[in-house]
Amino acid sequence: MVAGMRNGAMAMMLLAMLIATKVTAADLPANAGRDDKIFDLLDDNNDGRISREEFKNNQMLVFYVMDRNKDLALTRAETTLPADNFARLAGSDGKIGPLEFLGVADAAFTQADANHDGALDRREFTVLLQHIRTE
Repeated sequence: MVAGMRNGAMAMMLLAMLIATKVTAADLPANAGRDDKIFDLLDDNNDGRISREEFKNNQMLVFYVMDRNKDLALTRAETTLPADNFARLAGSDGKIGPLEFLGVADAAFTQADANHDGALDRREFTVLLQHIRTE
């Protein structure tokens, strides 16, 4: 269990770095190996799918990694989101707080789960990462 949590934490840190790194469509094929490693780390039970539970296990770690000044709020400078997308997600204070972030992450999982089975297969996970990178 501890190893699974450690692997999940590592995967979420890698996912946070992906979110914080803007890439072009030309860079996407080069990320395939890294994407597979992240998928494998998040898939705690090695069943070839990332369940909602596995996805949520370390979500806050992604938030904390992105929150560079550790004020428990994400500013536009701490994300790669375009200004209009950031404004739509941010609260009235102009920041994305932990609860807003969790809501966005949960919505992203739901949207990525194309077959609505409550888990992401490799293809669905890859689409999710591509969406994050190109948004």
